[in-house]
Amino acid sequence: MIKAVVFDLDHTLFDRYATINKLVPQLRKHFDLADGITDEFFIQELSYADKHFVHKGWRGIYNYLVEKGIFKTVPSFSEYTEIVLRHFKHLAEKYEFAVPTLEKIRSMGYRIGLITNGNATLQYKKLEMLELTEEFDEIIVSGDTPYEKPDKEIFLMMAEKMGIEPGEMMYVGDHPLNDVEGSRNAGCISVWVKTTGTWIFPEIEKPALQIETVEELPSLLEEING
Repeated sequence: MIKAVVFDLDHTLFDRYATINKLVPQLRKHFDLADGITDEFFIQELSYADKHFVHKGWRGIYNYLVEKGIFKTVPSFSEYTEIVLRHFKHLAEKYEFAVPTLEKIRSMGYRIGLITNGNATLQYKKLEMLELTEEFDEIIVSGDTPYEKPDKEIFLMMAEKMGIEPGEMMYVGDHPLNDVEGSRNAGCISVWVKTTGTWIFPEIEKPALQIETVEELPSLLEEING
């Protein structure tokens, strides 16, 4: 029986596309964009790049933007990521259904957790901006540990903190490798949330449980636990 539901952050509870809409005008202030690049076009291309390359890392997004001719003066990869990450933590926007869904799941008797990769300062700042910090019983940020997803140890660490067996923990995330395969290898119940709509790891088996957004989770939990 499932006793706890643990979440990824980006593309699961944190709406990266809404945040990108707010991010692009700030990037225009920092970077020398090519002539004729409107905010609308930049948003369109950055959203496309994020959807198709985010699961392989930030460099794929950067390379795509460079190839599309977004920049008149091309910034270095390190300069690009430093500026983007600096603004992300101030512009982060959660899905409007995130908090109501978490509260519904808690009211059903489940404990709630979060496992996210990244720099601890940045990720906690995101959670603060999103007003999500108090929604979780346990939070693990990889920057605070020796592990990061998809290492099964970070999932086992969460199960131990929750006082449950890995098989009693549902893990919900968008990343095929980090979230689905990582949690599955730890013995958890894996759920793929299809916010990007892309599965770019053909060697990884898709999980049986798939949802469009976390808003579907209460119904899924009722179905599984009866």
